[in-house]
Amino acid sequence: MPALRTILFALIWWLLAEGDAASWGVGLPSVLLAVAFSYTLAPPTPRSPLGLLQFLPFFALRSLRGAIDVAWRALHPALPIAPLLVDFRLRLSQEKARVFMTNCISLLPGTLSASLEGDRLQVHVLDGRGDFRRDLEALELRVAALFLDRLENADDGNR
Repeated sequence: MPALRTILFALIWWLLAEGDAASWGVGLPSVLLAVAFSYTLAPPTPRSPLGLLQFLPFFALRSLRGAIDVAWRALHPALPIAPLLVDFRLRLSQEKARVFMTNCISLLPGTLSASLEGDRLQVHVLDGRGDFRRDLEALELRVAALFLDRLENADDGNR
């Protein structure tokens, strides 16, 4: 993981310096300092390569399906929408996984994360008549696999 961050920051420096080799006198200490500082701000979180391989196609296909659905609704003469604000209890135990899921929901067309407080996520859905809870649960499963997170039991009816 440190190698990946070092390569990323070195690449950023190289781009900013427009490939000038003379800049590395200042660039190398800057890159190393940036790597050390990044670990203070964002410690590494274990992630599953298999979870990533499962998440990427899932996210891409859901995004495409959602984009087509939103376009169809926007062009439909009756504008078939039924907006709804939903309270969804997250079963993810890691805060980083919860934040990641919240951001992913906002990137999928037809849904928008409104607020995240603890394990409660408010989601605005474009059409509350659909099976949006199943979609949210499917996303949560993929995020859990990516972050090697365990899902807590849903012990209340507000799932």
